[in-house]
Amino acid sequence: MSDLPSEMYQVHAILERYVAIHDKIFKFSLRKAIPIPGIFKPIDYGQHFREIDSLVSILEQLAISASNRAGVPSVFQQYLTALLETMQFLRDMCRRLYDKSQGDLQSYTMRQYQSDVTTYEGLVEKYRSLGSTLNEYIRT
Repeated sequence: MSDLPSEMYQVHAILERYVAIHDKIFKFSLRKAIPIPGIFKPIDYGQHFREIDSLVSILEQLAISASNRAGVPSVFQQYLTALLETMQFLRDMCRRLYDKSQGDLQSYTMRQYQSDVTTYEGLVEKYRSLGSTLNEYIRT
């Protein structure tokens, strides 16, 4: 595992950027909740889509690189796969939300959104659980 730290640090940096985007979308803020000009700040789903898409591309390359290396712990591979799946799902949600924000109101119904949020929360729980397992593996 001595040759893995650089990849793990790269994944951690991607995770931090992804979590920041996640928080901008889902974390409660009065600026998002109160539609008063000058205070209200709409969520820029197009920008979030582009940022996550870029992070997904980098993470895909890291996953390929890690899978081609001997000695990579399986829990690290599982974590990468779960994180990648979660980020891809959020990216797709952002694309649909962006399309809706551009006037295509029927393209993404509230029912679809609520179903997607439930699925997304399950994906988040999965990568977090694997992250805890990975942290335990690193400590031992």
